Amino acid sequence: MNPSLVYKHEGTLSTICLVLSLIFWLALVAGTLGLALIYLLFGFLGYLFVHSAFISYLKGTGVKLTPEQFPDLHQRFVECCRKLGIEQQPDAYVLHGDGLFNAFATRFLGRHFVILLSDVVDAFEQQPEALDFYIGHELGHIRRGHLTGMIWRAPASVLPLLGAAYSRAREYTCDLHGLACCPQPEHAARAIAAISAGGKRWADVNLRALADQSQYSGGFWMSFHELTGDYPWLVKRLARVLDGEAAQFPRRHGFAWFLALFTPRVGGRGSGAIGLVLTVAIVGVAAAVAIPSYKDYQQSAEVTA
Repeated sequence: MNPSLVYKHEGTLSTICLVLSLIFWLALVAGTLGLALIYLLFGFLGYLFVHSAFISYLKGTGVKLTPEQFPDLHQRFVECCRKLGIEQQPDAYVLHGDGLFNAFATRFLGRHFVILLSDVVDAFEQQPEALDFYIGHELGHIRRGHLTGMIWRAPASVLPLLGAAYSRAREYTCDLHGLACCPQPEHAARAIAAISAGGKRWADVNLRALADQSQYSGGFWMSFHELTGDYPWLVKRLARVLDGEAAQFPRRHGFAWFLALFTPRVGGRGSGAIGLVLTVAIVGVAAAVAIPSYKDYQQSAEVTA
């Protein structure tokens, strides 16, 4: 594995998540005398049927890239696989995204898939080199085993700070993979800028000015929502693509670190607010149960005395 394509903190965070999760899985199996394995089997079967619906839709609706079907995109995909040293190429599809501007990778029964949504492909018709970033980013998830390792690390992924930090580290790693596939760093930067400005105005974005917006990310609110979120701020990702390890960001707010310590990761946009509400709800329920029980205990102790 080329170390230059792996974000500096991902390896450590991955190991910590794996160790904690394995301890949880072993404790769960031992504590239930193996009955948990039955529930896990039913859970896997449920996932199998649900995910098979999407894979079936993909195969029955999407356009698979082949030498005969979109040969330009297929050749670009093959070249990205070559640059990253991926010998067993995933299946690649173009799929109408109903306005979504994204690309993603998935796995089903040992087979990997890379999906490019049509808006992304259409946006870079005049600069197709930028597509290499999206392809390389998704291939990075496959190359680093992010898709296969999710279930093993699932218990630790909900832990405050740790789960979100590992998720953000994975994104930085995949950005490095995308950058490695691009002929020039500017192509990767333009690909990221398009996520901000959209499929038409991306070419007019001042990349340096957009990257410099990362200097405003040190306040409490931006710090808290990044510490509890799955993705780094886009302006930070852009700055890292342009400047590499030389990119400098303001320190995160101290109280944001403290509050994030009590906020479990729930995933998705605005996950910090959801996690905080969940924490407050759990504390509220626990208090509602504990306080009456404690009062009953006090009264019993007084009667006994």
